[in-house]
Amino acid sequence: MKCKNWLPLLAVLVMSYAPQLHAQSAGQGDYNAWEANPGDTFYVYGRMANVRSQAGADAAVIDSLPCGAPVIIQEQGKELYALKNIYAPWMKVKYHSGAILKEGYIWEGLLALGSYRDQDTRFVYGMEKVLAKREPKPGQYEPEQWLIRLKALDAGGQLLDEREWKTASPETSMTSGKLLGDMGLPPLRNIVRISVGGGACAIPADYYYYGWTGAGLLPLPGKTEVGDAGIYYFVETLLFPSEPGGQPGKIIRLTEEGEARDKPGKNGEPVFKVRKKRQVYHWDGAKAILQK
Repeated sequence: MKCKNWLPLLAVLVMSYAPQLHAQSAGQGDYNAWEANPGDTFYVYGRMANVRSQAGADAAVIDSLPCGAPVIIQEQGKELYALKNIYAPWMKVKYHSGAILKEGYIWEGLLALGSYRDQDTRFVYGMEKVLAKREPKPGQYEPEQWLIRLKALDAGGQLLDEREWKTASPETSMTSGKLLGDMGLPPLRNIVRISVGGGACAIPADYYYYGWTGAGLLPLPGKTEVGDAGIYYFVETLLFPSEPGGQPGKIIRLTEEGEARDKPGKNGEPVFKVRKKRQVYHWDGAKAILQK
């Protein structure tokens, strides 16, 4: 039975049998969160990225690129280099230094996982570090966490604001982002949505939202989705004021959780016991306040 598009078992169920594949761990080079291919344009995430003459931390530094600078991927190295518990390869890149097109090598961990532009503002987000696992208690599974940081840069590459958070889901290996517009929440100019998850059945996908005012990033309510076909699903939906079913000045979170009953239906398909929940946040122009 194929996984349905409910996407994300709660972490306690995932921990019981999910395969231990971590995107940026030693020996897991195939699970690369950047998914960089030759010809792709990436942006520097680190405060400053050294460009080296060869692949390797001991190679000579031939240039330095600031946060937000674009590079074009040419080749991906095979060997992983570790820094801050992040295991990533060296990338051969092209980049402009003034009017001159140059080549060199950058460690992939210094590149943004995603980059998006809103007028004169560029948003980049990346992996700050992989948090070391604690020693789990007997019979328990200790998931790996990423520390992710979102940065807002002006047209000159200067940092305007930043936010960081730990990923909640175990088995993280995929991430993506999107600009949603203001969604009817003044004085926001845009909303940045970043998802982090495993991209498979029983692996949660968590969505993080930050509103952009033009001067700062404001945290908004997020959501989680997880599902395992025929067994369980948990889906959260956010309704913003500009969407069908939305209300002015409010963010509404709708939750639906389904657990398969022991006895299937007449056609053999699972029959779910469904629980629903509705939460309403009041938007005061600076923060979302959960209404009791």
